Amino acid sequence: MADLVGTHLGSYHLLRLLGKGGMAEVYLAYDEAMEREVAVKVVSGTNDDYLERFMREVAAIDMLTHDHILPAYDYDSEGPWRYLVMLYAPYGTLSDVLDKGPLSPHNALAILEQVADALQFAHDHGIIHRDLKPSNILLRDAHYAYLADFGLAKSVEGSSRLTQTGTLLGTPEYMAPDLAEGPASVSSDIYALGIVLYQMVTGQLPFVAETPVAVYWKQIREQPGAPSQHHPGLSPALDAVILRALEKDPRQRFQSVRELTEAFRQAVHEPEQYLAQERRRTRLANSASISTRPAVPPRSSNRRIPRRRHVIQQRPLVLPGDAISMPAEIAVKEQRSPSITLPPLPVRRRSNRVTSEPETPYPMQPISRSPRRAVPRHRTAKVVSIVALGFLLLVGLPMAYIYYVYATSHTQAKTISNATQFKQATQQAQQNQATATAGAVATVSIGAPILIDSLNDNTHGRWAEDTTHCIFTGGSYHVQVLQTNFLQSCPLLGRFADNAAIQVDVSLLSGNNAGMLLRLQGERFYDFEINNQKQFFFRRHDSGGGSTYTNLIPPTASTAILPGGLKNTLLVLANGNDFKLYINGTFVGEAHDSTYASGQIALVAGTLAPLNGGEGSFTNFKISRLS
Repeated sequence: MADLVGTHLGSYHLLRLLGKGGMAEVYLAYDEAMEREVAVKVVSGTNDDYLERFMREVAAIDMLTHDHILPAYDYDSEGPWRYLVMLYAPYGTLSDVLDKGPLSPHNALAILEQVADALQFAHDHGIIHRDLKPSNILLRDAHYAYLADFGLAKSVEGSSRLTQTGTLLGTPEYMAPDLAEGPASVSSDIYALGIVLYQMVTGQLPFVAETPVAVYWKQIREQPGAPSQHHPGLSPALDAVILRALEKDPRQRFQSVRELTEAFRQAVHEPEQYLAQERRRTRLANSASISTRPAVPPRSSNRRIPRRRHVIQQRPLVLPGDAISMPAEIAVKEQRSPSITLPPLPVRRRSNRVTSEPETPYPMQPISRSPRRAVPRHRTAKVVSIVALGFLLLVGLPMAYIYYVYATSHTQAKTISNATQFKQATQQAQQNQATATAGAVATVSIGAPILIDSLNDNTHGRWAEDTTHCIFTGGSYHVQVLQTNFLQSCPLLGRFADNAAIQVDVSLLSGNNAGMLLRLQGERFYDFEINNQKQFFFRRHDSGGGSTYTNLIPPTASTAILPGGLKNTLLVLANGNDFKLYINGTFVGEAHDSTYASGQIALVAGTLAPLNGGEGSFTNFKISRLS
């Protein structure tokens, strides 16, 4: 590239060269329009790869406004040059500082907190830096840091030729071993930040070699030495934090930049307490690994055991918090079902033989009879049986049939009456619900859709995606939480209407809660979720709030929520400072808050102790205008 010192690009007079790399040169320039010194990055428009990387940086910085991300003032082109105008950081880079020696743990923590806050902000907006290193951390003074150079940032447009050239993207000394087999992720940025931490407290890199390929081979195959081997004054707690950030397996690293920062802060201020927590975490992880091993199936036997057929009776759903009421025949299910016993038939007993004539209570005249043979007693019994059977056939059965018809018709009439009453009650309830919902939306109406996404896949690159937390699988978008007391967000990339109707179908598969974030700006957002107790809530989180939220609608039970991993449709009408909330078409609440007026949207899942993992599945996302 030609030397541009002394020339003008627009209103910027290039004064001297600050630095150069493979694709660009950075000049100190004077902004004649604003009367200030600025830094101008210049790239030639004739190299397609360089130009694409340059445009990536412009797009990323345009999306990210943060106190510790190097701000951009202007972007333009002149002749064959494309240039980006940025704030000038006169104190140089962190690499310049580390050339003079390592930092104390307290000074390293001060730099880490600023850089990590910026990197977490980028991750929250779906941007992966991919080239984190000390030379990309600029210093305004000895204490104030900026994260810079998003030229390799994962594009919001998805993949491009830069990810398909077959070359290593990034600096091998800071590249995670998992990049050899998969795309860049939040975890690979955490690994690079771990290398920067290692270098800040020791003044050295954990892996060095004569060639870039040899360095990266060590990243894949070798374990780093403990930082205290290079600097004996470092505590075992600091060793534990940094070595965990440099785990080969991404699942064993910290799961967010924020988590790494909190661990390093505790290791600096409370090293013994951190070590105790780390031992406990390792012990729990090992026990969980053992408990999840598949059981060895029992050895099969030649004796065939007949299977008992189970008949499952239909029962009403028992929801969390509901009192369990069961019919008597179900309440004894723990006992063996009694066999059906018919009432005993009457036993026929033979009467005693009569030996003398009974006395007659009144006198009888003798009747003249012709002599005949006496009838045998067994024939008499037979005749009585025939008469009884005839009576049963001619009288008993017709009477029984008449009673059956009466009883059946009476029961059926009663059933029809109950069904009619139930139908009428249901229709009345639906009418009442429709009336309430209509009243709730009377002040606002939903207009034309801005975006409709089934969330079957990420073909259009609209959503943050990685291999750990934000995953498209099985025809839906899954948000996975891998630690306790944590809210995992997966944002929609790009900006949309701030006053809009946002709707999504969510299934809480595990964990405590799942839903959506609105007007997301880093750590600032509104949060509308349902939880595993059939409750919903709407709250606000402010910058620096940590685990503290402002409840606009506290956790509230709702019969509109379907339990146990079933799909629930969440809809929020965000109109200025008014938020109307719906679940499965039912109006459930309204809140008013004017703190945040704009921002992005994210889908989230969360956990609370003792659960250390959770997952939400999302489909059918839609944004519509409000009118």
